[in-house]
Amino acid sequence: MALRWIEGFDQLISSEALPRLYQGSETTFPTSNIAHGDEADIRDGALYDHSAENDDTVLHTPDLVASPENSWILGFAFKSDNISSLENGGTAPYMAFRNSAGEQCRIEIFEYTDPTPKPRGLMYGWRLMRGVTELAAGTDYFTLATEQQAWVYFEFKLTIDNAAGSLEGRYKYVNAPSRNAHVGGGFTTMSWDAAVTSIDTQEQATTGADSLVISFTTGSSALNVAYDDLYLCDSTGTKNNDFLGRCFVTAYHITTVALGGTGTNGDGDTVEWTPVTAASTEDALQKSSSILENDKRITSDTAGQIHLARQLDLQSIDGASIIGVRLDLHAKMETTGSLSVGFMWRKTTATAAQIEFGTAFTVASTTTEAASVIAEDDPNTLTDWVLADMNSYQFGCKNNG
Repeated sequence: MALRWIEGFDQLISSEALPRLYQGSETTFPTSNIAHGDEADIRDGALYDHSAENDDTVLHTPDLVASPENSWILGFAFKSDNISSLENGGTAPYMAFRNSAGEQCRIEIFEYTDPTPKPRGLMYGWRLMRGVTELAAGTDYFTLATEQQAWVYFEFKLTIDNAAGSLEGRYKYVNAPSRNAHVGGGFTTMSWDAAVTSIDTQEQATTGADSLVISFTTGSSALNVAYDDLYLCDSTGTKNNDFLGRCFVTAYHITTVALGGTGTNGDGDTVEWTPVTAASTEDALQKSSSILENDKRITSDTAGQIHLARQLDLQSIDGASIIGVRLDLHAKMETTGSLSVGFMWRKTTATAAQIEFGTAFTVASTTTEAASVIAEDDPNTLTDWVLADMNSYQFGCKNNG
């Protein structure tokens, strides 16, 4: 499987939900949190502009592969509302590739002043860094959020090696993120001021990377940057191992209405866990408060119990080009001990089928933790995702004991 991570920042990211998913050692999530749309907007279907904007947050993914990989493909939408003094003594936003030994290299923002007289001539570019060494700086420069077409979709291919390292980049201006999903074409290849092939991109003694660090940090609350619609692939597998083009990453949300006359209040076909301080699956799992914690949840103390939830359909994506689905579970122990929780996927179109797919989540703390599984293919058909089938899905969990 080549698709390793997707992120659309459509969670309730003012709560504790987002940092729980980013378990890497570099994660810092200040109480100021990340600017985002509120839950009412999400429930009303206003999913399209839920980017993450901040000046002092760092998100470090969990380990995404069993052993470090040398080749990676990264795509994301980016904008900044103010570039002035962006670096602030070395606190430029960046995307960094790491393994257990530390950071290998990063793709980092730098500021650029356009010599052509114009309003707000200050712009930004991207450079490749290995430690404190600048390997190459891009010669393509991009405008601020206050100017037209401020959102830019970037894609980078990176090879980590101490002699055969390389970087390739391309970009496409977009009016807003999360629209017209998976639209290819129209990209411009990035140029660099130094060689970006046959270079040393490996800072550590051990090769490869197994996680990604997404840094919003600018060092100033006046200098916010925003990311959206991120994907990350490695070069393994037979699909999703090249530039994917402009992608759209959004979230399913539990329905509050009946679908086809059944399944009201978010209940799926199997609802064996017990809602706590909640009237329904929807009430327990789709939070109305900002803290996704203890007041409403579902619980199980019987091995084999399954709980499924129905989702609102996604209408605004290209159904022929679904690159993958990520399922997150947030869980904790009510008392000391541990429990294996499985990720459940149920397709209800044609011949209904359900399967436990992905590595089960071992819950061993009385503080809420999180885990994720990504499915490039429909787990029940083992073929490409089809929008109608995907919209029929019920997602949930299983008590494995």
